[in-house]
Formats: sequence, C-alpha cells, structure tokens
Amino acid sequence: MESDEERYERVGRLPPEVKVNMAIEMSEFCVQVCAAGIRAQYPNITEKELIEKLRERFEWGKRWRKREV
Repeated sequence: MESDEERYERVGRLPPEVKVNMAIEMSEFCVQVCAAGIRAQYPNITEKELIEKLRERFEWGKRWRKREV
C-alpha cells in the first residue's frame, strides 16, 4: 500500500496541466456538493436563487478563513 508521502511525490511529478485539471474537477465537485446541500434545504429554490446562495456560502468561507490567519 502506498503511503501518503509516496502519493504526494507521485502527484508532484504530474505535468502542470494535469494538476490544473485535477484542481478544476475537485472545485466543480465541491460546487456540486454545496448545491445539493442547498437544494436539500430549499427544495423549491430557483436556479437564480441557488446561484446566489452558493455565492453567499463561498463568500462566508473566504471570510471565515481570513479570520483564522
């Protein structure tokens, strides 16, 4: 079984464009998970309202991380 250190080293050797694509895919997945959570809270939400709530959540996250520094 591969250790975390070995896994990080292997990922570090990937070409930059592969790492960028991985980051984009992970970001898109996070947005999908957040959107699913909002839809679960607000089953009748419109697409426009969903986007606004997503923006609010991401802005809250940015403000929260700044407080920790």
